[in-house]
Amino acid sequence: MPKLTKAVIDCSFPKEKHYFVWDTEIKGFGCQILKSGAKKTYVFYYHSPLTRKKAYIKIGCHGNITVDFARNRAKNLSAAVASGIDPREEKKEKIIEERLSTLFCDFFKVFTDKYITVEYKDKGKHNMSLANLYILPYFGQKKLEEIAAKDIRQFIDSLSHISTTANRCVALLSMAFRKAEDWEYLPPRANPCTGVRKYKENKKQRFLSHLELKKLEESLIQQKIEQKASYCTVNAIFLILYTGCRMGEVLNLKWENVNLSNHYIHLPDTKTGESARPLNQKAIDLLSSMTPKEGNPYVFYGMIPGKPLATIKTAWVKILKRAGIKDFRVHDLRHSFASFYLSQGVDLYTVSKLLGHKNIATTTRYAHLDLKQLKIATNKGAEVFG
Repeated sequence: MPKLTKAVIDCSFPKEKHYFVWDTEIKGFGCQILKSGAKKTYVFYYHSPLTRKKAYIKIGCHGNITVDFARNRAKNLSAAVASGIDPREEKKEKIIEERLSTLFCDFFKVFTDKYITVEYKDKGKHNMSLANLYILPYFGQKKLEEIAAKDIRQFIDSLSHISTTANRCVALLSMAFRKAEDWEYLPPRANPCTGVRKYKENKKQRFLSHLELKKLEESLIQQKIEQKASYCTVNAIFLILYTGCRMGEVLNLKWENVNLSNHYIHLPDTKTGESARPLNQKAIDLLSSMTPKEGNPYVFYGMIPGKPLATIKTAWVKILKRAGIKDFRVHDLRHSFASFYLSQGVDLYTVSKLLGHKNIATTTRYAHLDLKQLKIATNKGAEVFG
């Protein structure tokens, strides 16, 4: 077994299996040769003085570092083991120490890139807006480990005039701190948001009445007549109303995911995962009347070539004003879809599936609407008793 040199490593060619070339001077120092030949990695194997178990550390790749550099590193590691130090544990402690001293703004960027943009597709922009306006200016330059429950309470008190926004900020903060625990930026049970009381909210369920629905449909048609640029916007709103889909699901719908012959659309990436939504006849007629734009894969295309319609909110304000409808959001179309179906006798479980809810518990917000149908059913049953 030769002393490791550049010449020895260069002449160590791949074999049918991975293998090691060990150094004769430093016990545990060697170079792993992968069978693919893609990489040769310097390593140091040792028995932990703490656990007595075999462990190893990757020193670096041949070519990126020299043999002499790897050898000196292996000597230092060997000396540490001889003095009773486990290099891997020391490395972990150093990483944890560095993470604990991380500024909140630096961690929040990791949190955003690694979690928010992946898990909260449609709400990602809203979350970032809350962060940029309120959370980062307040906590950004504080060390992650130094933020305590009293800081969260002071923060929520500073937003008492906008209590709903305060609650959303605390929910986002709590989510960030939970991930800080999961990713070992903080020790377990260190979330400072735990136990912090939020403001009471009176959640409003806003549904279209049948009269408002008629007015909205008339306003949408008028919008399309007056402004040709509203063609996709109006049709997108109609599809949300007819299918109960989320705004993001509709705006990002591609023609390749529209199956008119089998009456459904395929949504490959929604808030609750992949989903297929059935199309009623109104939705089928709407999509059948539309013409794809050449070079653009999206059903509802925007001004930028090849891109979807970015937003419908500007036109939405005009449409509502014309219809004389107040205090109504685009997302409330989804609520109205549920209320219309429940009023027609469709059960809560089926409505849950039509909305793409992962859990029927999410749909129970409409239980009071379903109760009307249950009352009718129980009275029909009571007829048996004369």
